[in-house]
Amino acid sequence: MKHWPLRYKITGWAALTTGLALLTFGLGAAWNLYSEQIEAVDKQMTAEAGLFFAHRAELVKPEDKSPDWLVALSDPSASLFGFAIGRTGPGAELRFYPEDLEPFTTSWPPSIKFSTEKLGRRHLRIGVFVDGADTLLLAAKIGSVREIVRDLLGTYLLLLPVVLLVVAGGSWWMAGQALRPIDKITQAAASITADRLGERLPAPATLDEIGQHVVVLNHMFDRLQRSFEQATRFTADAAHELRTPLTIMRGQLEEALHASHGDAEQERLLVGLLEETSGLQKISDNLLLLARFDAGKASLDFSPIDLSALVQEACEDAELLAAAQRIKIKADIVPALRVKGDAVMLRRVALNLVDNAVKFNRADGRLELALHAAGDQAVFTIANTGTGIPPERQGSLFERFFRVGADRNRDAGGSGLGLNLCREIVTAHGGSITLSRSTEDWTEFRICLPALAS
Repeated sequence: MKHWPLRYKITGWAALTTGLALLTFGLGAAWNLYSEQIEAVDKQMTAEAGLFFAHRAELVKPEDKSPDWLVALSDPSASLFGFAIGRTGPGAELRFYPEDLEPFTTSWPPSIKFSTEKLGRRHLRIGVFVDGADTLLLAAKIGSVREIVRDLLGTYLLLLPVVLLVVAGGSWWMAGQALRPIDKITQAAASITADRLGERLPAPATLDEIGQHVVVLNHMFDRLQRSFEQATRFTADAAHELRTPLTIMRGQLEEALHASHGDAEQERLLVGLLEETSGLQKISDNLLLLARFDAGKASLDFSPIDLSALVQEACEDAELLAAAQRIKIKADIVPALRVKGDAVMLRRVALNLVDNAVKFNRADGRLELALHAAGDQAVFTIANTGTGIPPERQGSLFERFFRVGADRNRDAGGSGLGLNLCREIVTAHGGSITLSRSTEDWTEFRICLPALAS
């Protein structure tokens, strides 16, 4: 279903409503004018009939068969077309003029007092009047009445498009004026992001409905900013406070492991605790870094770096990590491809992706890394065999604490923060990271970064 802009809808509905209203009014006015004109014709015929019945002894004589009765009956300038007169009863003589009226005399006397009939191409108004035993039928021409109504409708229909254009233009302008504050609100609201929560919508000039809406939205942004800052501060503080005890715990576990004196059961227990502590440290560090990104306080050291060398180092790390699973590594890296960025952070992204590609691979599988230039972009792709990501879950892939399969992530030791952190780092470098391909046995990630001119 197509969604039309509100300005188009307002203009369209205004023009449509006005058009229907004017058309209804025009048809009603034409019908009213026609009815009044017909009523005037009926009154005229009634007056002529009364005049005839009052002077019929003088106007109609038995021996007179002249068609000049019509002239004697009415003013020659009148709209009367003809008449028919006759008595009720068998053998009564029926006279009519002109002969065209014969079809209206076949059934005498007529039963309908007033009616509109068509005679050839002419429209007539028929009136039937009775006085005693005499019945008089008068026929009046109503061509002029129909012409007046037709001219009125023609003029009305001719002017209707002009009126609709004026209404549409006025509605378009008025809708633009009414929606301009909403456009400003939309643009201002779109610019408010996680790192710009301090911005607010422009203050309203008047406290009308839109102005009250702006005030309510600004209050809502105030509450969101406070909640976001509290959550970010809590995450950062919690992660920061955990670093020291976790470091102490790790040191003590390492000392205990060195002092275990060959006790296999104790060593197994200490190694397990040391791995869990290392995992907690990693989660704590990731949370702290994410909190800094959320607060816009992540410190990045931008400088020209050799991305080709960085990816080559990641490939070497992948060979070490993949040796136990006999995973085949394939690399296609163009030399001397440079970008401007933080080497430590970009190395963290590459290692995170390599680590995931090894963890979520299958034994005797494949892992492929590639780096090439595409226009002004450096494109780094990393792909691996293994279980793909279901289509219904791909939209949430870069969310925090995302897990495709809880059991698989628990076995691999994943926290669900790695890909989200990768996206934050890549975005801070002006790039993008996407899942470019995911099938049942192949998963591929693609990173694009602005490349430096060689």
